[in-house]
Parts: sequence; structure tokens; C-alpha cells
Amino acid sequence: MERFTVKVDGSGRILLPAKVRKQLNLRKGSELIAGLEKQRVVLNTRAEALREVQEFFSRRRPAGTLWSDEIIQDRRKEARRELDD
Repeated sequence: MERFTVKVDGSGRILLPAKVRKQLNLRKGSELIAGLEKQRVVLNTRAEALREVQEFFSRRRPAGTLWSDEIIQDRRKEARRELDD
């Protein structure tokens, strides 16, 4: 892991070095997802945060199943029940 030093200004802002902004393709107005892990501040791009969430849920999905198929089946059952009422 490459490390670098940043300073916190009077408003609590930090400036990421240009090299880091370039590597992450960050532009003015780009948003990062910030989190705390113990005593660490972790910054992720939205794309990386999405990848992590997808990976997290894919590890919990039984092999050979799609949750989207299960949701569609549930919705169809609900719709049939509503029509029967």
C-alpha cells in the first residue's frame, strides 16, 4: 500500500495529492465514500464501494441461485393473491 501525508485544514478538509486524484480519476465534484475502521478513515470511489457490496452479497448467495429470480417469483405470488382477493 502506498502511503502519503495529508494535512487537515481549519475546516476539517484534506487535500489528496494530485497523483492520487489522477490514479482514481477524481475531478472537481467527485464523491468518495468514507468509512471508519477502528481508528482509520477509509475512502473508496463509488465504483469500488459498489464492487465491495456486490462481492459481499455474492458470497452469501447459494450457488446456482439468483436473488432477482426469487424476488420476481415472490412478486408474482403477491400479484396472484391480490387478484384472488
